[in-house]
Amino acid sequence: MRRMVVNTTVRRAALSHGGGVRALSSDLSELLREMSNQDLDMRLEAIKAEKKRRQATLIIGAAGAVGKRLCHALSQRGHRVIASDRMENIPGTLKDAVSDGERPGVCVGGIDVTDSEALRALFHEHADENTTVWNLAAPLSVETAMDPTVAEAITVGGMEKVLSAMSEVGAKRICFTDSIGSFGAEAPRENATAKWLTENPQQDPGSDYGRQKRGCRELMDQFRREHGGDPRFAVLPGVLHSNPVWGNGTTEYALDALLAAPHQETKLGLPTGEAYVCPIDPDIAMPMVFVDDLMRGLIALQEAEPHELTEPENGYCIPGLSFTPNELFAEIRKHHPGFGFR
Repeated sequence: MRRMVVNTTVRRAALSHGGGVRALSSDLSELLREMSNQDLDMRLEAIKAEKKRRQATLIIGAAGAVGKRLCHALSQRGHRVIASDRMENIPGTLKDAVSDGERPGVCVGGIDVTDSEALRALFHEHADENTTVWNLAAPLSVETAMDPTVAEAITVGGMEKVLSAMSEVGAKRICFTDSIGSFGAEAPRENATAKWLTENPQQDPGSDYGRQKRGCRELMDQFRREHGGDPRFAVLPGVLHSNPVWGNGTTEYALDALLAAPHQETKLGLPTGEAYVCPIDPDIAMPMVFVDDLMRGLIALQEAEPHELTEPENGYCIPGLSFTPNELFAEIRKHHPGFGFR
């Protein structure tokens, strides 16, 4: 195989003045033209492998429901994952998730997204220009409604601090999970896209939760303009899963109903005990996605080359399926005829 050797004259020129950079580029181009297709393919594979080796993914809020699954999915795909969370004692399940791949990662506890100094220390130790960041530190919709002020400090204030820490170490790619809660009453009922959110920045989401998500998108777009950042966001529907504990989101009613159905006491096919209490209007359809499909979508968003992302602000809605509680309950009754709800 031909060795790629750059002569010393060109190298000295590159170091001494700007014209040398053009000479170096020309010299490399000439060498590449002389290489066979097989040699080029081998070089490309080596470059890709080295680029992958240098990359890492830092996940803020990794101990949450989505965070743990994303840590595991990325590790299985060969990413080196740095999992951080405000919990001092990182759960064993999270430690297992980041150490289960070909490139074992690390867990860092005690990182509160509202603590600027803790974030700066985290980034200076574990991140650089090759690091992709996922900011997942944010309360769910129900939690936000209970204490909007605290949620604002975590969600919007935390995003501002994360972006500041990224700028210090030169990290560019920031990924963020938005929500269908960002769509207000003015949003289309079908085929709603993330593009609609970017084109209607003044629409009222109808909740502090949605307004805080919008605040994060605005901060990420500012990071793109002022620091050459590469922000990306995914608008998530409800998540279907089999985890016994997930979160306190609105769409959790689906799992709650599925878990309650086998344990209801019945007689002659009718419930004899307490019926399941549905927290939302049983005729309201809500979009859902299975958790494994969600992970594939999030990883695809992270790994996409910049030129492949054509939507405004690199925002994409994660597709899934929509159904009403009544439709779900009718399906449950095919397996548990005595299932009752109110």
